[in-house]
Amino acid sequence: MDSNLEQIFNSYHENHLSHAFLIETNNQERCFKDLKLQLCKINCNETYQENCDNCNLCHLLNTEQLPSFIVIRPDGSTIKKEQVLELKQKFSTMPIYSKYNIYAILNSEKLNSSSANTLLKFIEEPERGIIGFFITNNKENIIDTIRSRCQIISNFYEESKVLNEDVFKSCIDYLKNVHISKDYSLFLNRDFLQDFSYSREDFILFFQYLIEIYYVLYQCSIRNISLEKKYEDLAFLLKKDSVYFLNQLKLVEELEKELSYNVNINLLLDRFVLETRSQ
Repeated sequence: MDSNLEQIFNSYHENHLSHAFLIETNNQERCFKDLKLQLCKINCNETYQENCDNCNLCHLLNTEQLPSFIVIRPDGSTIKKEQVLELKQKFSTMPIYSKYNIYAILNSEKLNSSSANTLLKFIEEPERGIIGFFITNNKENIIDTIRSRCQIISNFYEESKVLNEDVFKSCIDYLKNVHISKDYSLFLNRDFLQDFSYSREDFILFFQYLIEIYYVLYQCSIRNISLEKKYEDLAFLLKKDSVYFLNQLKLVEELEKELSYNVNINLLLDRFVLETRSQ
């Protein structure tokens, strides 16, 4: 999923970079990490390349050791006025190693009234060469006077599911057998069900993984890219065309729906093998 934080670099590239951004996100640490990538790209004196050795700027920025990059986190339950005053003092001179003086305030909803008012004076009349980032889980918790002076970016992430490795591996192995084995579906599924002695909830997860796997195969087939390591046992299926994977996705989605109606799992798997092999 592309990050909305790309807007920051695009604004810089178009010479329309704001002096302050309010970023609302559901994962502040991940968002902050992605933000630092954009800051590396903006401050690079050459054309940005990942893992280059031309200078030490990216390392200093990512490890928060760059003098012109100040990160403020809550001191206890709040962000205190003294933290903002220290920021203002450090930014009284122009940056040496980077193009901008940059500050990032994580959990910025925890600015107390005193620190917020001190910071407000800092952004009401922004000095040239200073960019600020307020990162929060809820922009409505930021005081109106600060929020109104920021460019607002929403940058939300899809919540990643914890992989059940046993079920996922069983799914990969099963798919491999369905496509390679010559056994009749009756015997193939009988042996599989003996080994896969899980609950109905596990089978729901099993069908969800089937959908995920076929979607990944479909994406790789239309974009002509390699599979991730966890799917590589099914690389031989990439000889199929994209229509095949779309048909399989439709089939598995139908079976998953039937499973929720308490249909017999043996019958569902038999149908899956028969229709998969008939394509």
